[in-house]
Amino acid sequence: MRALFSAAVLAGFVIAVQAHAQTAPPTVSVSFGIDTTLTDVGDVVRLVRAYLANPDSSARSRGLWSTATDFDRRVGDLTMQAYQGFPATVVGVASDGPGDTVYVVRILYASADSTRRISPLALQRLYAVRESGAPFGFRLAGALPRLTREWEQRTKGRVTFWYAPGQHPNPAKISHASSFVDSVATLFQVPPPKHLDMYLARSMEEAQRAIGLDFFPAASADRGRGGGAMSAGIVLVGNPAIGEGYVHELVHAILGPTFPTRNRLSAEGLATWLGGSRGRTPRETYARLRQIQTARPALTLGQVLSNDIPDAAAEEMTDAFYATGALVVDAVYRRAGITGLRTLAQLNNDPKVLLNALPTQLGLSGSDQSALDRWWRNEAARKSSVR
Repeated sequence: MRALFSAAVLAGFVIAVQAHAQTAPPTVSVSFGIDTTLTDVGDVVRLVRAYLANPDSSARSRGLWSTATDFDRRVGDLTMQAYQGFPATVVGVASDGPGDTVYVVRILYASADSTRRISPLALQRLYAVRESGAPFGFRLAGALPRLTREWEQRTKGRVTFWYAPGQHPNPAKISHASSFVDSVATLFQVPPPKHLDMYLARSMEEAQRAIGLDFFPAASADRGRGGGAMSAGIVLVGNPAIGEGYVHELVHAILGPTFPTRNRLSAEGLATWLGGSRGRTPRETYARLRQIQTARPALTLGQVLSNDIPDAAAEEMTDAFYATGALVVDAVYRRAGITGLRTLAQLNNDPKVLLNALPTQLGLSGSDQSALDRWWRNEAARKSSVR
């Protein structure tokens, strides 16, 4: 059970998580408080059961997911990380207001062991909208446009910025983020996104609630102040101190659909190389890596790639991994340009495969791992001192 939770937290909200880890449909039960003898409630529960049997984009063609709005046609379900095989319990089906055309549906994903200890993964919120011709009289729809309809918004260039109550626009950061989108697309010679939406909240918990996850495990390393790139050009920001300047996640949103990567080192390395990480500039991430290396003289690159730094906190491992990725990306780009980065992006995600392939990618002679470790330490020292 602990491994499942760790995988969910480490995956975060990067684009790759949209290919959810579910291998079989969850069992679906109904809470004792839900009266399925009521016609609408019974229809909604049957709809949920049908959807959870195969919660993917085919739900539109099967008539289970609404296509009545541009958002639901274009985006669909943003809560895919909830589908990891945990048993599902429908814990709420309630009218969203006067009338009987829209219902709020809440689903708890949790398991219990023999001692009845409950381990929750997610509390999901979907909406069931009455639509003519729907197989169950209703179709499901996403939470985001309903929960953010009152949020302040600003648009510049290709990006619309949405502000949770209490958050305020920063014109300088808006301008930087807008121009950053085009500059990244130009550098990588890929089509720029037609449009991006950045949602700025007080915390990742608030941002998660906006997409329909009333509860989901938060990565301790983020301290509730992280961010994430979702499908369909949606970026979540839960760190008000960074706000519109959270361009690390913009990199994921820009390159995810056009510059596919098979390994996390490349994906996070690209985003950190261009946009820094956790409010640090790229150079500051290198300096942080150098601190970690200095404090741990025996630390190896292989341990960092495996997220297996002895006695290290999750935050320290993440900082080391992201900065290492950026170092590798920078070196490959200087040696072989965008073509080299495309090759790097296609390497297998297995740490052992990466370790064996990196010397060639970096232009190092032989495949001696000690030589690779020396390069890694020397490069961190050099890059952290360059201004």
